[in-house]
Amino acid sequence: MSTASTSTGTGTSTSTSTGDPPGGLMPPGSPTDHSPRDRFGPDHHAPGDHLGSPLEAMDVLALADRLFRWADARDWAGPDPYDGLTGPLGRLAVHPVLRQVLLQTVKRSRIDLRPVLGIHPLRTATAAGTAAGACARLSASPVWRRRALRLGRSAAAEQLSGRYAGLWRYEFDVQTRWAYYPASLPNLVATTFCADGCLDTGTLGDESVRTLAQGLLEHLHNGAFFTYTPASDVLVHNANLMGAALAGRLACIGTLPGELADRLADAARGAVEVSLNAQRPDGSWPYGRGPQLGWVDGFHTGYVLLRLEQAGTLLDVDVRRPLERGVDHYLRHLFDGPLPRYFADGRSRRDPNNDATAVRMAAWAAHHGFVRTDFPRAVLAAVVDRYPGLGADTRAGGSPRNRSLWESPRWSAAPLLDALTALHAVLPGGRHPATPAAQPTTAAS
Repeated sequence: MSTASTSTGTGTSTSTSTGDPPGGLMPPGSPTDHSPRDRFGPDHHAPGDHLGSPLEAMDVLALADRLFRWADARDWAGPDPYDGLTGPLGRLAVHPVLRQVLLQTVKRSRIDLRPVLGIHPLRTATAAGTAAGACARLSASPVWRRRALRLGRSAAAEQLSGRYAGLWRYEFDVQTRWAYYPASLPNLVATTFCADGCLDTGTLGDESVRTLAQGLLEHLHNGAFFTYTPASDVLVHNANLMGAALAGRLACIGTLPGELADRLADAARGAVEVSLNAQRPDGSWPYGRGPQLGWVDGFHTGYVLLRLEQAGTLLDVDVRRPLERGVDHYLRHLFDGPLPRYFADGRSRRDPNNDATAVRMAAWAAHHGFVRTDFPRAVLAAVVDRYPGLGADTRAGGSPRNRSLWESPRWSAAPLLDALTALHAVLPGGRHPATPAAQPTTAAS
């Protein structure tokens, strides 16, 4: 992620980091001899490469524009992998086991059960916030700037008031193996993606920023680390580091009272230390702390690495060595050639969010010299075929199985748009995008 100048909505412009340090926190070169850095030469084409010659910045920008138009034509509404409890049957599932069975059945079914179960398309603030931040990277283009502002305003409009003022929530109840959080509760992941998108686009006023900062400390920090929801004290490392990075960003924004900024910075430093102490000897992080939370997967590891770097840069905390060890593990164990693995050392399992995060992380690794720019190109070429409107089979997913998963704005389109605009920035000629040709969409750009 790059450093961006953002407005707080009252005319004050502040420089806020969205993840990538200026000048390169990481030294150039691969952390180990076994990094994917040397696997892909300039003429390499990944299996399933539908993109022909090696991608250039304009090719990636064209893909981003096509993906944006696809999602925007649907008003950023669609299925979600966790929407199984939003239908009438979900209201009858009062036991945690019943809720989890229903949610997972809808998520994993070979056919889309949503029409039968009365589950309607969702428009989520998280998708809008993620996409707003992605579009903001291309704000040199007036069209992309308008897109970013519109999505940023949409996310800002969903900021909560009342008891949990300043935060954001999911629009659906979620039952996981470790927690249940209803749609009435804010959560840290939604809050982070929405807040970042709003800050990137300058669509939060000073009072909204202050309310966000206070809500983050009051409801999503337990005195030691940042929590996924106000109702849970389970340590989940990606959420904890998202909270630390957001707190660090808010502390540096320049419009908050000094005492509040200091509290944010102190909380963020403590949270970073908690997750640093949990890094395993092999460089990985478990999903969370607890007997059932020890797995390592691709997209959560990506979140950990991106947010650890962002927090370290903002807070002036030296995270170089743990970050290098984490990147080494990620590149060794969560890729099979250019194909992302879902679980560490597991078989390649296609998932739109995991695939998109792999492209995002490959671009980040190329930016810091861990891999050549050929690697993120190869990763994108290996995964792009299943995304709606981008692959050889534009029906999304290439087959009826899990087609709805690939048509999810929050789980598919928004994270890939984020990855594409990040990749565009690291490719030669990618800093100053051209304006895409104006074409009508359902929601005007």
